[in-house]
Amino acid sequence: SLEFTKKHWLKQIGRVAFRSPDTRFNNWMTWVNFQPMLRRFYGNSFLPQFDYGRGGRGWRDLWQDRLAQLLSDPESVRPALVHNFGGVRIDGSNATIIGKDGTFIADRNNIPRTWMDHGIWPTHTALMYIDQTGDIDFLLQEREYFRDPQTFRCRRLDRGWTESYGYALRTHKKAVYRGTILEHMLVQNLTAFFNVGEHNVCRMEGADWNDGLDMAEHRGESVAFTAFYAWNLMRLADIVCALACHGHKRFYIAEELGLLLDRLPGGKPVAYTSARAKTQRLGRYIERVAGDVSGRKIGVSVEDLAGDLVDKYCDLAARVRKQEWVRAGASAFFNGYYDDHGARVEGRRGRDLRMTLTGQVFPLMAGIANDEQVDRVVKSVNQYLRDPKFGGLRLNTDFGSIQPALGRAFSFAYGEKENGAVFSHMVIMYAYALYLRRRAAAGREAWHTLYEKAVDSGTSKIFPCLPEYFNGEGRGMYCYLTGSASWLVYLLLTQVYGLRGDLGDLVIDPQLMPADFDAAGRAGVKTDFAGRTLAVTYVNPEALKPEQYIVGRIACRGVPVPFERKRTGGVRVDRAQLKALSVTDVPLEVELVSKQAG
Repeated sequence: SLEFTKKHWLKQIGRVAFRSPDTRFNNWMTWVNFQPMLRRFYGNSFLPQFDYGRGGRGWRDLWQDRLAQLLSDPESVRPALVHNFGGVRIDGSNATIIGKDGTFIADRNNIPRTWMDHGIWPTHTALMYIDQTGDIDFLLQEREYFRDPQTFRCRRLDRGWTESYGYALRTHKKAVYRGTILEHMLVQNLTAFFNVGEHNVCRMEGADWNDGLDMAEHRGESVAFTAFYAWNLMRLADIVCALACHGHKRFYIAEELGLLLDRLPGGKPVAYTSARAKTQRLGRYIERVAGDVSGRKIGVSVEDLAGDLVDKYCDLAARVRKQEWVRAGASAFFNGYYDDHGARVEGRRGRDLRMTLTGQVFPLMAGIANDEQVDRVVKSVNQYLRDPKFGGLRLNTDFGSIQPALGRAFSFAYGEKENGAVFSHMVIMYAYALYLRRRAAAGREAWHTLYEKAVDSGTSKIFPCLPEYFNGEGRGMYCYLTGSASWLVYLLLTQVYGLRGDLGDLVIDPQLMPADFDAAGRAGVKTDFAGRTLAVTYVNPEALKPEQYIVGRIACRGVPVPFERKRTGGVRVDRAQLKALSVTDVPLEVELVSKQAG
């Protein structure tokens, strides 16, 4: 039984494996692969270095932990994704905890809150699932909505609600209402678009990804995650067009949701430049759905829906790119927040400069920052956020005092927890954004420093893993309360080693640096895709950098594999071609050649 158990876990953690010249790194990554599995089984509690909780799993955790699983066994994730969408409320908020038995729980410790970033993650994870599997009809599967006493995005309590009503949204005729997965994603992202503060970017509400920014409920705004919502809106427009290519020309959504679409025939478009107009429209919608819903649905054409989503993306993207670009002397970067006084958080404060890493990550990741802005952000991050003693990038500069109009994070000593610690999770997302923007050298430096810190056990004082953060003494903290492990696997496989899905097809688009290859110019990665186990070997004998090489040739046991070159980088291999292979273990040799020669 013991041997059976060993073999089982070795197989599980070996589904994704990396081969670099650094054998210590290769072995360390097997432990990082294991981290998301542990958190999925145990929840956040009852694990080392954890100081609160009762075994439940948080909303954000559920979606981000699935990233690693989607890379190794995507088909097994589908039932969990469908289930978890049932935690969305029709007002765009959601249950914040899922219990051990899969039930949805409104909040932790009876504290009703709405984290403004929660609506982001279901869309991000679901779109990745579709890219890995090609299962685009997943979007049209129907699911219930969560209903409990919390209404108006947890700002009011429906005292008429009782448990006899049940925890599923009902129609006026008391039938359980069901909407497509696509409709659930539209609800969360459209409500976020209209839920703005006085600067016309998304309100903070209870907090965003940084739980410590929890004291700006009234006038606080999160520019950082406004950028991510903008990215979601654009990607939803793309997936709607992809559905149209599969024969779906019209989509049916809740009649009430039509209030948040501005291209419907006979509708009254909102002036996007007016924050007040946006919030008034959202208020009308929330009033309509505060109890039951009508149950009636309206048809929306592909052109109207996709066009509306693109319009909303353009509105948010332009505002972040122009309004939130901060110049501080010779430096420049993005403002990420407004506090509860309505004041811009980042920039010069007398002799001090305030800057957050989060504020830079998502304008880069979403493609909102132009190329010049990307380069200036990288320079500013290196100048102001690098830890001079232990290395790594801090979450923010030292604000010098508590910030009661922003959040409790600043009551921690600088360098501890959410106040300026080296936060692995956000550093990995920063690296991911840099690879998306084809800045491989800067991206590698960001994530590789975390690896070096983690394996320096004399200072980090942890077993092999990627912790949530490193404190002011360089010690790794919270080994399992972290989405950073999933994000590192996701980053390495899809961007560094460049294997990822695109509506079910395989994209091969490596951004490996010369240091990632051995003396013979070879590097490798193993992963499952389309029911096949791919063992990919990259060959780079000239030690070319990512900006110098392209994929020149792909071969399977000496037989050339045809591919289509992508305009945005890399090549595409048709999924059907992989599935037609008679063997499940597929060795691929990918030759990287000079762009000039190619």
